[in-house]
Amino acid sequence: MDATFPIVALRRLTDDGSISLRGDAVRDPEHEARLVERARHDREAFAALYREHYAAIGAYLFRRSGDVHATEDLLSEVFLAALRGLPRYRTRGVPFRNWLYRIATREVNRWALRERKRPERLASPSEIMDTRKSADSDDRAWVQRCLLAIAPRYQAALTLHYVEGLSVDEVARTLGCRPGTVKSRLARGRAALDRVMRTRR
Repeated sequence: MDATFPIVALRRLTDDGSISLRGDAVRDPEHEARLVERARHDREAFAALYREHYAAIGAYLFRRSGDVHATEDLLSEVFLAALRGLPRYRTRGVPFRNWLYRIATREVNRWALRERKRPERLASPSEIMDTRKSADSDDRAWVQRCLLAIAPRYQAALTLHYVEGLSVDEVARTLGCRPGTVKSRLARGRAALDRVMRTRR
């Protein structure tokens, strides 16, 4: 297997036509900064922030979980946590979306740890037929299952960097760690994902 295979496989997660959650970059950072300030005491402003970012955060959660229902639940938890934490939010070089990624990472990591402890559920015949309808969707589902099999800290680094497109420095600021730590997690995550992919094909 080529050393770049895990990276290529991860990037297939951005090709899922059934999930139109890929978020655009924030158009006007100054406008958003003002909106964040208003949102501390104005629920309508927070609703505007939600509309601006729910697609990108939802995409990240889906690519981590591979489960639409889990994504919906996690998305609610993320924005509820953001609403509660907004009075303490300070930019410190971290854009608001990246702060949401940080919250989303914490929530989906908890979810992933719970999922890893559960016995693997057997697919029903109807689910098997659905996955056979599309080789692409089957491949994406396989990548997501492999991703869930590795440690959540590696899942987060790999997904934020290779799937969501954040730079190493942005991932470091998002996760609250050093760039060197992110590079280490990326290297170890690629190796872990490669091992899983070799055994699950």
